[in-house]
Amino acid sequence: MNFQNFLIFSNLYRRKRWKETSAFFIGDPIRFPFYFYLFVFIILAHFSPISLSAESKQTIHPPEGDGITIIVEKGQTLSIISKTYLDDPRKWKELLKSNQIDNPNLIIPGMKLWIPKSLGKKPLADIQRYSGKTEVLKVSQKSSDWAGATLGEGLYAKDEVRTFKESEAQFLLLSGSRFEITENSHVIMEKGKSDTEPDELYLRKGRIRSLIQKKPSSNQRMFLLKTDSAVSEVRGTDFVTEVDSSGNTTLSCYEGLVAVTAENVTVNVASGFATFVEKGKPPLKPFTLPDPPKPKEE
Repeated sequence: MNFQNFLIFSNLYRRKRWKETSAFFIGDPIRFPFYFYLFVFIILAHFSPISLSAESKQTIHPPEGDGITIIVEKGQTLSIISKTYLDDPRKWKELLKSNQIDNPNLIIPGMKLWIPKSLGKKPLADIQRYSGKTEVLKVSQKSSDWAGATLGEGLYAKDEVRTFKESEAQFLLLSGSRFEITENSHVIMEKGKSDTEPDELYLRKGRIRSLIQKKPSSNQRMFLLKTDSAVSEVRGTDFVTEVDSSGNTTLSCYEGLVAVTAENVTVNVASGFATFVEKGKPPLKPFTLPDPPKPKEE
């Protein structure tokens, strides 16, 4: 019931007697008080399409720990939601069924939508172990609040993990690679491995040890680790990366080979060697472990 219809009802109340305008009307017309039209307006508004849409939405109570619940944003269609959150976007009908939605047009901004674990994208990594105070920021779920980590918790693209003093955490990537962060570290999940692209992490600060799953094809990029000052490309190896408070990066290789790039300069760091990258400068020539140099004070 819109405002235009309301004006029509109001106008009926104020019109002249129908007797003067109709050749088929005999006798005095039945005239209703204004309150009658107001009552009709309220009744029709209650059963309008907008109300029916709201009433048709079902309240879903997903099993605890089964998938995620999102809030539909303005401009998000079923197609966009399926491509963003489903492992196979073609299973959009199963998504509707899980949420007891018969009509895709009933998906409107502000409503909650449950993405079952069986339909959702697979996490890029799982938390295998942690100690001390370790927190997770679920950016993938539009969360802006840090929460305590839980064992087995899945991490998706753009999710962040940070550790505090005397804390550490270990993660297992979907590709089979593993990495560990030590105390006072902060890492961001960037991308998951595909047929053409490697796993990708961003180390904002702290120390990370990466144990990359080896593959038969030595030319395939398996892992990409980014910091503020360098990018490390890996093809199966064991290495440690540290980022200090100034954004400088130290990389130590214990097995395999790591290609470190900064300022359009790339150095290959072999097993038993390390390199140091001062923010804004190219990487140093690899040197023997275990004593990395310190940045020069200006």
